[in-house]
Amino acid sequence: MLLTTSRTAAVSGLLGKAEPRISTAPLRELTPDTSLGFEAIDVAESILGESLHPWQKNFLIGSLELALGSFSYDEFPALRFKTVLLLVSRQNGKSFIMSRRLLWRMLMWEGPETEPALILGAAHKLPAALEIMELTAKAMQRSAGRKYLSTWNRGTGTQLLEFTNGSRYKCEAASDDGGRGLSVTDLAFDELRQQREWDAWSALTNTTNARFSPQVLAVSNAGTSKSDVLRGLRKQALNRIAEWDKYVDGGLLDVESFANQYDTTLGLFEWSAPEGCDIWDRDGWAQANPSMGHRNAQGVVLLTEDMMASKASQVGAQGEDGVPEHVFRTENLCQWVTADVESVFGAGVWDAGTDPDSAIADDSKIMLSVDVSHNRAMAYIGASGFRGDGKPHVEVIAMREGPEWVVPFLEENFKKSGALGVVIQGRGAPASSMIDHLEASGIPVFRCEGSNLGGAHGKFFDAVKTRRVFHVPQSVLDAAAADGMMRPLGDVSIWDRRKSPVDVSPLIACAQALWGLEASGLKVEQVSAYENGGSVMTI
Repeated sequence: MLLTTSRTAAVSGLLGKAEPRISTAPLRELTPDTSLGFEAIDVAESILGESLHPWQKNFLIGSLELALGSFSYDEFPALRFKTVLLLVSRQNGKSFIMSRRLLWRMLMWEGPETEPALILGAAHKLPAALEIMELTAKAMQRSAGRKYLSTWNRGTGTQLLEFTNGSRYKCEAASDDGGRGLSVTDLAFDELRQQREWDAWSALTNTTNARFSPQVLAVSNAGTSKSDVLRGLRKQALNRIAEWDKYVDGGLLDVESFANQYDTTLGLFEWSAPEGCDIWDRDGWAQANPSMGHRNAQGVVLLTEDMMASKASQVGAQGEDGVPEHVFRTENLCQWVTADVESVFGAGVWDAGTDPDSAIADDSKIMLSVDVSHNRAMAYIGASGFRGDGKPHVEVIAMREGPEWVVPFLEENFKKSGALGVVIQGRGAPASSMIDHLEASGIPVFRCEGSNLGGAHGKFFDAVKTRRVFHVPQSVLDAAAADGMMRPLGDVSIWDRRKSPVDVSPLIACAQALWGLEASGLKVEQVSAYENGGSVMTI
């Protein structure tokens, strides 16, 4: 079937947008004195004989911004960003610009260390990491840079690219023991959307701790609800952008004061289509596909408007055959969607209750709650109280590995919190074993059990669905809301710790805290059986 003219007629000269739709603001004007990105562009043009696309130049200039007080003419200039996130749609040259960025570090970098630069490439699978190394090596081989090549070992077991100045480039598959024993200048983490747990990220990023001005570069297109690591880092970056907008753009702080009080070392550069745009929105195509319409080194336009129209035409209407719309949006518009594993709350419902400025009012009563993951790997303390406008607020106020820290933490902090008590599932949950210890310490405990268990989970579900409860952005809570599963308990449903693909204990802690806060008829029973006069709260 021919594509209809109204939807696919080519707009002559439609070009991808050079500026990212979402990005971390620079701390000062970016010039050759304040960003090493200009030098990186010069390396590509003068040594490799290449011309970069406008968006690629902007990415290099932005991501290689220097820290306040540091300049390119210093003996050892220091980069501002410790971690850089680059998000852009598929087939726009992410791997290409990463390879050129890493080439700059290998060719030009001279830090105070005695060791030359070491690059570590990583991805969920080794071939994906090796692709960027191969682009780097081939760019050198076919250019004036070949004189700097010393070793390129592509044999199985050892993959190594080495330059005559001693700089090296290695690759590994992402794992929880990745990079052990290495001290890395740049970590290039490709396809971060594939990381569903934090173990590999933590192991690999810690290889940069003992280097001067290192950088972790994470590259991906948009993720799904399962992309825990990328989603968490992106949310942190968005929170930092919101802080900048509030305090600096809002005129409350100058740049130097802001940099002294808030972290400015996480950078986000995202080329994506606006949320909610139509899949045929050509301006959205150009925003998410910055290489569209631009010629490559051979003078050929590879990513065209016609190609995007072809992809969009394959999207099936809801309930009909065709490419699922959420797949097109993720791959071609770099948009975050959760239609593949939709939240039990429904699309957009949890986010509707997100308020970065939400907080418990000083004069509000407060309820705490403890929950532990099914494998006892993590424990969480949730809190609930009323905001200044009288609406309920929930958040996770503490979380650590294992449950052993919870009782000592509450013994030290419960009275200072001003809370009424601590809600814990009465029996059958990993946290239930803490009840006796907390009661022995004199901390009031609310047992959530029997019919109240389903009531607590159900009322929280209803509160979220009706946009009655608010929360701040928190990655562990957002992930639980996005992917958490429920299971039947008689005629009601409760959150399923064991079968959920993510840890839902943060959500359970908040649900129990809200239930305890709002429950009527709270009564403290003094239980003389406890030698220290401990108390049990019942409902």
